Amino acid sequence: MLYQALGLEVPYFGHISLILGQDRTKMSKRHGATSVEQYRKLGYLPEALVNFLALLGWAPNSEQEIFSLEELVENFSMDRVAKNPAVFDIDKLNWINAHYLKRLTPQQVTELALPHLQAAGYIDESVTEDEKEKLAQFMALIQEHLSYAAQAVDHVDVYFHDQVEFENEEAEAVLRDADIPQVMNSFKQKLAGLEELNAAAVQAVLKSITKELKLGGKKVYMPVRVAITGKMHGPDLGQFITIIGKERTLKRLDSTLAKIV
Repeated sequence: MLYQALGLEVPYFGHISLILGQDRTKMSKRHGATSVEQYRKLGYLPEALVNFLALLGWAPNSEQEIFSLEELVENFSMDRVAKNPAVFDIDKLNWINAHYLKRLTPQQVTELALPHLQAAGYIDESVTEDEKEKLAQFMALIQEHLSYAAQAVDHVDVYFHDQVEFENEEAEAVLRDADIPQVMNSFKQKLAGLEELNAAAVQAVLKSITKELKLGGKKVYMPVRVAITGKMHGPDLGQFITIIGKERTLKRLDSTLAKIV
């Protein structure tokens, strides 16, 4: 009646089913973030949230799961809205957001991650454009592993910290192998002698060591990785060394190996 009194066209109203947590109880704070604003602050993208929320209680007439706003408008229909409660699947949201995150440039991902890196104390608010561009190079290495921007905090310690800490005893044990001294001496010498530092050149150095010392790749690549990052797995080694540079790489090698007694 109000619309009619104002001379406005009466809209159609629809109602979707209740949204439940993954334990199939009513959504509440104990399920984690429950507002759109909270998710945006964590670095979830608007287009991903719209895509995900549209699929809560509504099923498209296909196997398609990634929808642009225009595609949602074109495909949505009330007759495919379910009557049963929908479950808020955070894993599904993370998968959808990761898809959209991969479409961004490393520079865009860096901008999204900056507030979280600043809050974690990795970088201050006076960060320069050169520092951001360097960080973007590293972000390109981890971008495919991120579900949302705030997760960058869990990956950047290897970039910012030159004092390497072993992730566990197994990683430390890698550097106690009998072949470590000759592997490290050879790598440091060859790395220092490179005229141009790039990923291909680093890979060539590592490969040449395996041949010269007649060792398997795991006996060379993993010890170098552990000595530089403290971790047994991580981003491409050649690209990572190129990003942090010779000086920082050699400094890390020396300080880490000094811990092995």
